[in-house]
Amino acid sequence: MLPTVRQVLSLPALAAGHPQVVAGAAGLDAVVRWVHVSELADIGSLLRGGELILTTGIALPSRAAGQRTYVEELSAAGAHGVIVELGRRWSRLPAALAKCAEEHDLPLVALEGPVPFVAVTEAVHARIINAQYELLQKSEVAHRAFTDLSVGGSSVAAIVARAAEMSGHALVLEDLAHRAVVSDPGPSSTATLLADWEARSRANRDQTAGDATWVSVPVGPRSQRWACLVAPEATPGDLHLAMVLERAAEALALQRLLERDEVSLEQQAHRVVMADLLADHEDRRATDEATLRARTGALGLVVENRAFLGVAVWSPSPTALDAIALERRDRSLAETVTRAVREARTSALVATVEPGQVLVLCSVPARPSSSVTTAARRLATAVGDQLRSAGWSDPHTVGIGAPVGNLAETALSLVLAGQVAQVAAASPGPRRAYYVSADLRLRGLLSALGDEPRLASFAASELSRLREHDARHSTDLTATLHALLNARGNKSELARSRHLSRPALYARLAKIEEVLDVDLEDPESNLSLHVALLVSELNHHRRQSRGAGER
Repeated sequence: MLPTVRQVLSLPALAAGHPQVVAGAAGLDAVVRWVHVSELADIGSLLRGGELILTTGIALPSRAAGQRTYVEELSAAGAHGVIVELGRRWSRLPAALAKCAEEHDLPLVALEGPVPFVAVTEAVHARIINAQYELLQKSEVAHRAFTDLSVGGSSVAAIVARAAEMSGHALVLEDLAHRAVVSDPGPSSTATLLADWEARSRANRDQTAGDATWVSVPVGPRSQRWACLVAPEATPGDLHLAMVLERAAEALALQRLLERDEVSLEQQAHRVVMADLLADHEDRRATDEATLRARTGALGLVVENRAFLGVAVWSPSPTALDAIALERRDRSLAETVTRAVREARTSALVATVEPGQVLVLCSVPARPSSSVTTAARRLATAVGDQLRSAGWSDPHTVGIGAPVGNLAETALSLVLAGQVAQVAAASPGPRRAYYVSADLRLRGLLSALGDEPRLASFAASELSRLREHDARHSTDLTATLHALLNARGNKSELARSRHLSRPALYARLAKIEEVLDVDLEDPESNLSLHVALLVSELNHHRRQSRGAGER
């Protein structure tokens, strides 16, 4: 790292002169890019910024006005300090010189004893050259690391995380709307890093370059900027940090170029947050509410005085697709649902977490309770409209979870919404714009129990003999039983729907009773068989869904 003014003053070559900081102590941590020995009063016009001036003061102005001009020109040129050796011109630095230096935070240092200036320049320049060589080496390491990440297909989040690790600072990748789409808190905390992010970012961006306190680099070519990589907790002037950010920005731009058919930055960010919420739920981890509110709020979700609602749009591909075609289909579905969210004027995060299903985390007014129903109805209608407008030919089902008051509980609502959508899609009867768990009743309860082994064992024990009979004799008694139960035991209706004469139907029902050793007039027997058939149907549907996901 380049030395600071404070570090230069501690070098043995200068310490021998007993340096005393007379003014401008606030600027002692500025880095020194070079050291000039000059007696010129107008040296400011020859500087490029970051220089430390060594002088005896012999040719400096004697009047206060000239001394102020000298300091002002140095400050305007970006000089980082002036060291004056006493004895040749002054035994004590002029008050006007010190006052102006203090006003500009320009370190003004008096050397009480003689010092060979050449020894000072040699010592400082050696430090500077070594620092520049070290920075060059680190730049080469960073270039290789980030090139490997981008060419290797690493995600945006992985590139940002690597940059945070290499720089040692918290980093945020924000889009042009000041939404924090990817972040790595580094040594900080996510809640602190992202608190009120959009407002803070806009305020910092509105400052002039000299007043801006955040270190940032744009991402993307000048005419097509699409993001900004920001280190909000870093100190401006850190060359190593600036180098890492620049290399990371190049990697991000290259990654986007290589992924010509890439998922939008917004979708990637929403997917990461949603996946983390679901992972916390599955692993029974508890992320604190403040962190979740900071992360989702930084993505534009309204989080204050709100309730949260999980929504799932289920539309699996009816045919087998290769991995690329399946990903494109899911992306198209997510983009269509995102348009529906905007049409419904709903604050939400949208993500595809599993094939054929888009999850939506909605933020709705906490009161009145009717606002939840209104938001669900409006969003479901918008989803249907947008899918039709997009020419989406495959059927879709919208499931709605239960509203929750905290973001930490939203995974429960999202999971329930997904179960409701998938179960409703496999249920008979006329289609609805959306479903809630109360619409599914027993089928919904059985689905929520998932792969419970005792349920599967119960279904097998109830139906195995009938299925074995069908397999041995090429009959369809299981289908007949299913139809009977769906017809609520109405044999006349069943005979018509199966195109059977009543004697033929009665014979089949008698055979079912014989094989299963049950009485089909007994309500409890019918209920047990109906539950067993529902469990088998749901398990079959679940296996098909998993198969589609594996494809």
